[in-house]
Amino acid sequence: MIVLNVLLLVLCSIYPLVDGVGFRGFTFQGLEEPEPLKKDADKDVIEGWIIQPLDHFNYRDNRSWSMRYRENSVFLKKNGPILIMIGGEWEISNGFLQGGLMYEIGSKYGALMYYTEHRYYGKSKPTKDISTENLQYLNVDQALADLAYFIETKKKEKNLEKSTVIVFGGSYAGNMAAWARLKYPHLIQGALASSAPIYAKADFYEYYEVVTKSLGKYSEKCVEDVKIAFDLVEELLTAQDGPDKLKLYFNLCNVPNVKSPSDLGYLMNTLAEVFAATVQYDNVENGQTKIAALCNNMTAAHLGSPLQRLAHVVSKQDKCLDVNYNNFVKKYRNISWDSPAVQDIMRQWYHQTCAEYGYYQTTSSNKSIFGTLFPLSYYIDICIDLYGDSYNDKILNSRVRRTNIMYGGQLPDLTNVIFTNGDIDPWHSLSVLKDLNAFSPAIVIKGSSHCRDIYSDAVTDIEDLKKARARIRDIISKWISL
Repeated sequence: MIVLNVLLLVLCSIYPLVDGVGFRGFTFQGLEEPEPLKKDADKDVIEGWIIQPLDHFNYRDNRSWSMRYRENSVFLKKNGPILIMIGGEWEISNGFLQGGLMYEIGSKYGALMYYTEHRYYGKSKPTKDISTENLQYLNVDQALADLAYFIETKKKEKNLEKSTVIVFGGSYAGNMAAWARLKYPHLIQGALASSAPIYAKADFYEYYEVVTKSLGKYSEKCVEDVKIAFDLVEELLTAQDGPDKLKLYFNLCNVPNVKSPSDLGYLMNTLAEVFAATVQYDNVENGQTKIAALCNNMTAAHLGSPLQRLAHVVSKQDKCLDVNYNNFVKKYRNISWDSPAVQDIMRQWYHQTCAEYGYYQTTSSNKSIFGTLFPLSYYIDICIDLYGDSYNDKILNSRVRRTNIMYGGQLPDLTNVIFTNGDIDPWHSLSVLKDLNAFSPAIVIKGSSHCRDIYSDAVTDIEDLKKARARIRDIISKWISL
């Protein structure tokens, strides 16, 4: 989630130019904001802060910090439910307290609604910097304890001890929604886990398999031409004048260093994430899907060869593309809260992937069409280069195993959790795709992408997505009515 690249973010444009690696890419900024469903909606939302322990599990450590949240209480009725949108690896805003699925339910049932900010993201800064030492306090165990502490505090403060609590989350925050119900069932009566990759996996090669398959659902010709383009890039990397040609084609800042596996991985991963982001966040824009727009360009003969078409959808003429691995490492080693690395939140999130989830979208599968140059070792090297030599493959594998033991992988022992996934979304293969039991259904939405169910119905939405939302509303209304 993280699940996350990396992904869940400001949603990418039709041709998103990404800057690197990992869970949904290094330009992730948070979930797309829903459209407000009433005028002057900002007046309904207030910002608040709550003191949290830095370490919930060490009674000898009495350090604390201020966690940010936002609140909408305009619909609250006596003993109404409490609905919480859980923040993930992004900065919270007013959006989900003004529109979207949770807001619709909250306004109907007289709920008190919150949007909580995850420690180490946005303005919720528990430590003086984000050094590797301080990032030990950034993990889902602590974040779930923050949520439990928040719920307990607010129920007492608002005199709502008997209120039903329902949590909502998308992507990595969808994991948190399910796991919060698992770990704190006395505080949380139900959860919606949207596009939640709850199974931790180091080598997530299935990601680009699904990207390939989703492109193929629109056009097999698209798949064919994308593969040709990536194969040609790899061929040019080994040709005598090939790297110079690639610099020209893709408006690179420098000629690729063919002697550096990390530089080659960084280049190829950057190109591939254009397709990953488009598929993951596919929806209708300007009368066509993002996948359609991308594939129509990748198959357009008038734009030249497949390689030239790839350059057309990736490169920006006003700014060269920096694919130097050392520059990337230098940027994300910066531990200051004021650094660009913190502003785009990926130093924090990437540490979570190195220490908890993996989620590395590799080229290990021969069913992928994006070349061969970013294997699992490429991502492990990033962990080592950003956080230290101890973040090696042994640590990664042990931490991934620990996450699945602690939280149940794809078979958690849960009730009252709805798992929703779009079958276009590359993350769905790490989620729950079959009902766990009669009380924890899995809803797979044909033709839908990442986290689309947590928004309000739109005229461009497919019928299966609208039906899924209707079923979610029905289930949650029953939880509230119990």
